[in-house]
Amino acid sequence: GIEAMLNELPESGWRLNMISADPNSVLFDQQFPLVPGDDAMDAKEMYMKIYPGTLEAGFDAIMNYMDYNSYAQSWIRPDASLLVVLVSDEDDQSIVSVEEFEDWYSLARPQRFLASIVQFLPADALCTNPSPGVRYMEATNYFNGVIVDICSTDWSKGIRDAEASIEPYDSWNLRREPVEETLAVLIDGAPLPQNQW
Repeated sequence: GIEAMLNELPESGWRLNMISADPNSVLFDQQFPLVPGDDAMDAKEMYMKIYPGTLEAGFDAIMNYMDYNSYAQSWIRPDASLLVVLVSDEDDQSIVSVEEFEDWYSLARPQRFLASIVQFLPADALCTNPSPGVRYMEATNYFNGVIVDICSTDWSKGIRDAEASIEPYDSWNLRREPVEETLAVLIDGAPLPQNQW
């Protein structure tokens, strides 16, 4: 699924890193992120260099990586939109609760999107696995994200829908005819001079 997901990314304006779900190993991860121009071979090479660890604690791993990994803090832009795609064939076993993760992720960025590629519940699953990603799905639903069955042949939906939801707006549809001389644009509550929009 790595190549399919990579192909869904926009042509520019992104950085991507893959990390382990082990919250201890992510503290020492120092892989430079993939950037526009990198291809599927670069992504697969990054994937092969991930230290897998022994814990399946995706929530704890993301929090540790973003909050405590100094290398990550050197390249992750605090003003950029954030997309986390959780990929796992078992449920999350983090110390933090789902609610604690949701609270943390809500404050991580103004624009954030969560997607999960996990084992579905047995009634809906494409393959059998005794450990569906219930906690991952719960958090993803909280953020109105996309959940993809890990046994699906196409994982790109998680990226495609996320990208559509965090693209910057370049126009807005109005419900009424505007009165041009009364239009104003404000950024953080401050009016923008008319010659700038």
